[in-house]
This record gives sequence, C-alpha cells and structure tokens, in this order.
Amino acid sequence: MKPYEIKQITLAEYPNCSAIWNMETCPYTPFFIEQIKAGVRDVFILTVDGEYIAECDLVYDNPEYATLPDERLYLSRLIVKKTQRGRGYGKAISEYILALAKEKGYREIALGVNCDNTAAVQLYKNLGFSVYEKAEDDDGEFYRMEKRLFD
Repeated sequence: MKPYEIKQITLAEYPNCSAIWNMETCPYTPFFIEQIKAGVRDVFILTVDGEYIAECDLVYDNPEYATLPDERLYLSRLIVKKTQRGRGYGKAISEYILALAKEKGYREIALGVNCDNTAAVQLYKNLGFSVYEKAEDDDGEFYRMEKRLFD
C-alpha cells in the first residue's frame, strides 16, 4: 500500500469527494451538506499523492442515526474509490475514525451497512463491530452494527 494521508475536510473542499463517488446523482448529497453546515457531520478523506481515495464521515447528535450526545456517534459514508478497493484503504480510514472517536471520549460507535455488501460487513466485523439489528428502508435490507470503544 502506498503512503497515505487522512484529514478532515471543510465544506468548501467537500465537492472534491466526487473523485470517490458521484455527488451529482446521489439523492442524499443535499442532506449531507446540510449536516456539515449544521456541524453534526465531519468528513474525513484519505489521499494518496493528493488524490482522493476514500471518504468516511462521523455524525454527531442526530437522533435519525441513533446517536447519543457525548455517548454514541455514527460512522457514515465509508467509501473507497472503485479502482482502489482491496488495498487496505477502507481499513486504514476506519481505524483512524475509531481512534478519533475514542480520543473524543465517545463510548460507542454505530453504523448501517447494506446486507449484500459482504466486504464491508466483514471489514466491520474484523474491526470489532457486531450486528444488533437487521432493518429495511427504501434502499433495501441493512444491518445496524455497533462497537464499544471502551470496555
């Protein structure tokens, strides 16, 4: 794996995430932008030689995501550019996010992942997440997973 950098980006930099996923066709993009503006979503990117390779977001204090103020936050939008998958970048940015959440004093982190996304489900299990519920929404069936950050 090439050396990489992980950093939080600003709202002004957010359109650069189109290098990873198609922001124009995603129906949730306006919602994510509103969350960033409201200060309840932080966006982190992994770059290699300045190229956007992966994105992972943290969502705070938002009941839609089952967050609890200063207790549980939500890992959202772990996306690795298709041409860069299978190289460990998803694991690297996930581990960074988990360490950051712990550093911020959160006790738990939760996420949702499509049931048919077997690679992501396995990654999260390898990182210590466990499934606590199977649910369904307009996008299909998904698992709700969680991880305790402190024993």
